[in-house]
Amino acid sequence: MAREDLHFRLRIPEDLKNKVEEAADRNGRSMTAEMVERLELSFNEGSRRDYSRRIDLLLDNEARLRDTYSRAVAALDQGDVGKARELLMVGAYFERRSET
Repeated sequence: MAREDLHFRLRIPEDLKNKVEEAADRNGRSMTAEMVERLELSFNEGSRRDYSRRIDLLLDNEARLRDTYSRAVAALDQGDVGKARELLMVGAYFERRSET
């Protein structure tokens, strides 16, 4: 924090202060820096929605990958190498999509 930043007193419940302190320790920041970061994020609603959308997409892709790989293993168990290969190619597509 720059020295010319505004200083003011803030009353918060002790348990909230403890949570901020723990988060600041985990993130290697001062309590002030932790609170400023969290406040800035709360005002950046567009980014929060974007992060939420990306998380939903990643979870969806993860579910598809699990299903695809399970089906590929089942195909291999049945001796259907062609079907397993086809499923694994689909799985590779979802892996590439989740990386972007």
